[in-house]
Amino acid sequence: MRKGGKAYFAASLVAQGSALARYVILARLLGEEQLGLAAMLILTAQFFDSISDTGSDRFIVQDAAGDTPMMQKVVQSALAARGLLIAIALAASSGLLAGLYKQPDLRWALVAVGLAPLIGGLVNLDLRRVQRQSDFRPESLAILVSESVSLVATSVAALITRDHTAVIYGLVLRAAALVAVSHLTAKRSYAWGFGRAEARAFSVFAAPLFLNGFFLFLGSQGDRVMIGSALGPAQLGQYSAVLLLILYPTSVASRFLIGIHLPNLSASRLEPAALEDARQRLGSQTLILSATLVIGFTLAAPIFVPLLYGARFGQPLQIIALIAVLQSTRFMRFWPTTVAVGSGNSVIVLLNNIARMVGLPLALLAFNQFQSLEAVIAGFIVGEFVALAAALLLLKRAGDVQLREFRRTGYYLALCIASVAAAWSLQAGDVVAGDILVGTVLVIAGGILFAERRTLVETSDFIRQRLRHKT
Repeated sequence: MRKGGKAYFAASLVAQGSALARYVILARLLGEEQLGLAAMLILTAQFFDSISDTGSDRFIVQDAAGDTPMMQKVVQSALAARGLLIAIALAASSGLLAGLYKQPDLRWALVAVGLAPLIGGLVNLDLRRVQRQSDFRPESLAILVSESVSLVATSVAALITRDHTAVIYGLVLRAAALVAVSHLTAKRSYAWGFGRAEARAFSVFAAPLFLNGFFLFLGSQGDRVMIGSALGPAQLGQYSAVLLLILYPTSVASRFLIGIHLPNLSASRLEPAALEDARQRLGSQTLILSATLVIGFTLAAPIFVPLLYGARFGQPLQIIALIAVLQSTRFMRFWPTTVAVGSGNSVIVLLNNIARMVGLPLALLAFNQFQSLEAVIAGFIVGEFVALAAALLLLKRAGDVQLREFRRTGYYLALCIASVAAAWSLQAGDVVAGDILVGTVLVIAGGILFAERRTLVETSDFIRQRLRHKT
């Protein structure tokens, strides 16, 4: 029986809400340039976290021997060593990174931000081990406490310092709170240890994640790194403010899709009819949500960006539409990658992230040619579509999708092109062309809804059944 499942979902929502609230507060108190410098610190910390990812928390849950005391000691030792190495790497490369960002004042801030992974490496993984028995209560409490502490600490620090170093206090105290709760709720005492067999099993699991983490970071954060280094901290601060408004909803939606569909796909691997049904349902829901994100964010962001952050964070309509397409396409990719994992073809996930790298040189070439934010975003969008197509082609080759399923990508691509073109025309003041293109967007959206009407009917029936059950 699952314990704390609802609390875990609530904690995830609180985490996303706290992250957005932190960014809104920082934007209001610091302004776009200091906010951009704070984003550079966070991006750098995320880079070292990604390239050193060992999957220790997941390994404890899924490995057959993950419940043994020795395995827990081995993994906790590796986690602590990882935190120490990240802190050393940040300190050693701080001067180089500050030069890359063209911000020499960031050097000591980069050293200080290393305290967060150093402290976080001391977490007691018992809060993950108990999830083997479907007990999510310890981690739910840890998330709630650490995110709340981080929000308060960041806000107070921003009021006092009025500069980018405010995020350091939030990151460090969040790590400290997480570690404290993990030890207070643990049933098993914290310890380090070494066992040859356990270390070998963990190494086999962790090794592929290092390479994947590097490509995953460049694919998901490369746009912000390039914008920060090429266009400066102020532009990065404005861009990140808009991006985060769609990033958090897509993060919640992607976790929902993976959590719901991955078990069904895995359980249906030996039943072709059931697997086909599960795959079609995932593809249909992903397409509908992706299209909704593109249209909804393009319409809502011009209202909510200045309302939340202030008028100086407002962006042209075509920038908002491009950001909507970029993040929605990243979300769309969860369809083929989830099918790949559910079918046991995990190598497709790595190849998919490698394919995304096409966006990096394209963005560089586009920026050198046009010297604009639109050019950078467009380059990364192309990379995401290349990755989406590559994943589907690899799945087709493996026999895990059918050629007719590619039509969803065609519908989505047409919607994205029409949405960006409409936004660009309206921003330029070409009302006639803008109206025609808006009509085109509505026609394509209607076509998507008609093509995926089965999913809409199933969703409607599900909601009605739940409402009847509650009454």
